[in-house]
Amino acid sequence: MVDKEKRIGILGGTFNPIHLGHLMIAEMALEAFYLNRVIFVPAKEPPHKDTDVIDAKHRLDMVQVAVLDNPNFVVSDVEMKRDGKSYTIDTLRYFREVYGANTKFFFIAGTDTIQSLPSWKYIEDLLDICEFIGAIRPGATDDIGETIEWFGQRGSRIHILEVPEMKLSATDLRYRLRHGLSTRYMLPRLVYQYIKDHKMYGV
Repeated sequence: MVDKEKRIGILGGTFNPIHLGHLMIAEMALEAFYLNRVIFVPAKEPPHKDTDVIDAKHRLDMVQVAVLDNPNFVVSDVEMKRDGKSYTIDTLRYFREVYGANTKFFFIAGTDTIQSLPSWKYIEDLLDICEFIGAIRPGATDDIGETIEWFGQRGSRIHILEVPEMKLSATDLRYRLRHGLSTRYMLPRLVYQYIKDHKMYGV
């Protein structure tokens, strides 16, 4: 008897901190692409981020408390255990080994990330292992249309997911936290409590 194909979403990132925009995109991808689950993968040492990044353990813990109430969301510390910078190809190869050949992977990302795919290391190998879901604001298909065309036939492995526009960024949230501004309805309640308990971001 052949096992039914599993469909798993991968949402990687710095999550510095994780916010409601991340969770909304993950939930919409889960629904639209009939995913069995979404795995959140915080990066230990992201290759493309600036120096304003808090300790990896805190970022992992915040993601874990953020997804507690959703049984379809899980968190992986695979990149936390890896020495050096985190590359998506290594993470996808790991999950393919864990879940087996009868699993279809979807890497969930925002517009900026999708636009940068042509410059990614091992992008051809990545497109062999997984498909991409590009989360865009309604009507903004052209924002990643050129990238999809750039890959030619392989562009069919990049899908578009329209999500409500939510102008949340971790950079802005860090600013708000450090300046005593409200983050209500922007951060999950338990994530804000974690930040407060550990006196992070100047809180």
